[in-house]
Amino acid sequence: MRTGLVLLHAAPGVAGVLAGLLSLSPPRPDDGRHHWRRLYVACVTVLIVGMVALIVYDWTDLDAAARVTFTGLAGLAAVMGWRLWLAHREASAQRTGWQRRYVDHVYFTYVTLWIGLLIVPALNTPMPQVAVPIVVLAVLTTGHVLLKRYKREVLSQDPRPT
Repeated sequence: MRTGLVLLHAAPGVAGVLAGLLSLSPPRPDDGRHHWRRLYVACVTVLIVGMVALIVYDWTDLDAAARVTFTGLAGLAAVMGWRLWLAHREASAQRTGWQRRYVDHVYFTYVTLWIGLLIVPALNTPMPQVAVPIVVLAVLTTGHVLLKRYKREVLSQDPRPT
C-alpha cells in the first residue's frame, strides 16, 4: 500500500516537471498549450492527494518532528494549489500586468516541484543537514536567475499590454 501511495505522489511530480515548464508561458488563444496547463494542474493535484494520503497512512508511525515536517509540507502543498488557482484567475481576468503575475504564480509551484524532486536524494546523503539547504538554495537561485531572464526576454516582447 505504501509503495502505491509513494508512486501516486512521485509520478505526477516527475511528470509535472515537464508539464510545468510548458505551462509557464502566459496563455494565448493561439499557443496550443492549454492541454499542458491542464496536465500540470492535474499532476499537482494528484501529487497533493498522494502526499496527503501518504501522510495519513504513515501518521501513527511518525515521530513528532516528522509530523511537524509533513504538516508543513501539506501546508506548502495547499499554497501550491492556491497559487495555481490564482494563476488561472489571472489568465481568465487578464487585468493589466496579468502575464507577470501568472508567471510568478506558476513559477512558485514549479520551483517547489524541483525542490521536492531534488531534496529526496539530498536527504539520503551522508550529511543531509548540509545537502538539503544547499539544494534548496541552488534551486531557488537558479530558478530566480532563469525566471528573471525569461521575464526580461519573453514577456517584454509580448505585444499585448502587461
